[in-house]
Amino acid sequence: MVDFYDELAYETNPFPETHPGNLATLGRLFGIPTAAPQQCRVLELGSATGGNLIPMAWHLPHSEFVGVELSAAQVAIGQRIVAPLPLHNIRLEVGDILELDPAALGQFDYIIAHGVYSWVPPVVREKILAVTRECLTPHGLAYISYNLLPGWRMRGSLRDLLLHATRDVTGAAAKYHAAIAALERLQHALVGAEADSQRYVQKEITYLLGSHPSYLLHEYLAGENNAFLFSEFLDDVQRHELQYVCETDLHTLFDTTLSGAAQAALGDIEDPSQHEQWMDFVRMRAFRKSVLCRADVTLERAVDVDVFTEFFYSADLRLKGKANLSNTKPVAFLTPDNTELTVTHPLSKAALLYLQEVHPYTPDFTELYTHAAERVREAGGKQFANARNELVSEWFSLYSYRAVYGHLHPCLLKPEWSERPEASVLARLQAAEGWQSVASIRHQALSLDDFSSELLQALDGTRTVSELIQLAQTSGKGSEKEIAANVKHLLNVFARHGLLI
Repeated sequence: MVDFYDELAYETNPFPETHPGNLATLGRLFGIPTAAPQQCRVLELGSATGGNLIPMAWHLPHSEFVGVELSAAQVAIGQRIVAPLPLHNIRLEVGDILELDPAALGQFDYIIAHGVYSWVPPVVREKILAVTRECLTPHGLAYISYNLLPGWRMRGSLRDLLLHATRDVTGAAAKYHAAIAALERLQHALVGAEADSQRYVQKEITYLLGSHPSYLLHEYLAGENNAFLFSEFLDDVQRHELQYVCETDLHTLFDTTLSGAAQAALGDIEDPSQHEQWMDFVRMRAFRKSVLCRADVTLERAVDVDVFTEFFYSADLRLKGKANLSNTKPVAFLTPDNTELTVTHPLSKAALLYLQEVHPYTPDFTELYTHAAERVREAGGKQFANARNELVSEWFSLYSYRAVYGHLHPCLLKPEWSERPEASVLARLQAAEGWQSVASIRHQALSLDDFSSELLQALDGTRTVSELIQLAQTSGKGSEKEIAANVKHLLNVFARHGLLI
């Protein structure tokens, strides 16, 4: 299988849910005194080209990062990125998970296995769990993602199709083109289809046709692709003296996200694990991103609100329409991927507006509440301004849906740029290497087109904004006025994502 990966490297982006900062806050909610992200050790199994791990090392210089990847070609790509950087806290190594020696690796506060567990045979899955148990510190956390039954059975039908359509094709490029042709044929065949299952397949086809080639090849045409019931995964976890903490998609733990009928039907299931298993059946869930810890850790299953209000918060949102802070009329905000979320309480509206304005700066909850209350009073909603508990309740819901992010430590950056803007060496290097996205300070992927990539590479601190505009105008893409506006817009985007220093 390594040759297949060597032929077409898997596109690795930063995955925010795997960041030690995100895992640390989740652990604190359940009573685990997790290690500070600013000074921790992180191991990633299946680190590919380092697209997830390298930005962590860049932004957390006092922490240590180790990536293990079977494909030498992918490791070489990552090492080429790391080599010119002033980074001494990361190692990307070629290694077979089966041959890993936990004693030689040492202890880690956070262990990541994203996009690995379902795509390896049983003996490797066993070794992943064994390494996790042996290498986790007493209060460490592990993140493991995997394909899930029953929902994966629907996606599995497309895998069956693509394996059939490419059975006589060799080479990654040829397999990809044959797979695309098969998807397009099925897409045309399903025009006008009305069955729910057919509409689901149509939606998946549309997604796959727009995805990166490496995702289609490695997800649907890999030699191994296994899906499990949540209960089966738990059995394996417990056998290795580990225990389940939560999902990074925290809202999925609560049946209040289900219909009233579903809540009533599952209401008599007392065992928490069985309750989650049944929620998977109801949702037809196809993927999980589970957080684990050692079995000897005592968990607090009731979320401690006092801990929750000790975090610092960020949110990269855009207001859709207008926000009235004097009533509970619903207001919509858009996430970077245009997902729409709705809030009703005036304090929540005001708090989100504040985060929108100051991103990537992270106020603590007290500052957030104080600012929101003052803003609500000024807007004529003083009857809502003292409702701190209502803000806490709606804020936890936003956090559980990952609409807002909690942090153990503040980020003091403001969305500003100097007269001679300078981007980080890492961001400029990733753009120069042709990466289609770069990692923000919040470990989110910021997509680049040709224009934004060229501008990012030019931000070495030697050019004024006027000179950058003149340089961009040589591309001839748009009028002088349009190009100038685009440059200033992108500088604002780069500043909001913490790419400027």
